[in-house]
Amino acid sequence: MLEHRAHPQACPTGSPQHRRRVTRGWLLVMLMLCCVLLHTATTQAQDNRLNADDAQVLADLGSEDFALRQYVTQRMLQDNGLAQDDLDRLFAKSQTPEQRHRLLRIARHHDIRRMIEVRFQDQASSGSMGLSHAVVRVQVTEGDESPAESRAGIMAALTLPGFPAYATMHPGDVIIEFDGQPMPDKVTGPMFQQMIQGRRAGDTIDLTIVRKGVVDRIEMTLSNSQALGEVYHSSGVVLNSPYREQWAKTREAMLSLINNEPQRDDDIILPERDPTP
Repeated sequence: MLEHRAHPQACPTGSPQHRRRVTRGWLLVMLMLCCVLLHTATTQAQDNRLNADDAQVLADLGSEDFALRQYVTQRMLQDNGLAQDDLDRLFAKSQTPEQRHRLLRIARHHDIRRMIEVRFQDQASSGSMGLSHAVVRVQVTEGDESPAESRAGIMAALTLPGFPAYATMHPGDVIIEFDGQPMPDKVTGPMFQQMIQGRRAGDTIDLTIVRKGVVDRIEMTLSNSQALGEVYHSSGVVLNSPYREQWAKTREAMLSLINNEPQRDDDIILPERDPTP
């Protein structure tokens, strides 16, 4: 025998229950419409802000003021939260070879840095700055009325993309203090290497430097010393495989976003001295 099931009786049109259901339905529709409009407005505002920010960054990177171009470039090199998508977006909007050259420099550094972090994230090692250097003496003035003092120092000759010195130092900077301690008057290259290798990868060090005659203080978080020999060829500073191939892919993808390639080649950094930690 078939079971008889009672069907719910529909609410008569115009009844209070029917009107309540219709009202709830319209309220739900209006709420969904408001959510869509709010999301659209928020997205549009974010896009407008990004476009404004991007325009300012590109203007600074292409500024006639060399100091401003250098300042913005270094800030972007130091920003480890800068994603490749951000750089792609900026590169697609770039108009001048200067802007593109600098964006490629920034992208190369972060591309190599991210590969190093993934490859060596679980490996303990001594620290590395990633620069070649020379021992020099520099004249330092502590105050306006103080006589200049000859100090021993370590001059950055070349910094290597992917390593912290590339983001925080300029070629020609002279380190005169390491973690608050003045450089020994008879400091040598091996002594300086021992100072760095006495720290661990991930440690942050304080450096006092002389940059174009001005004393400044910077912080630097050391990279992995094992990565240095793996990333760069021992005879110079050309990228080894697979870092070279990965950067080539990233660079090619960026260049595909524009019609004309930049006028300067960023594939190779010309060697000046053998890199040291």
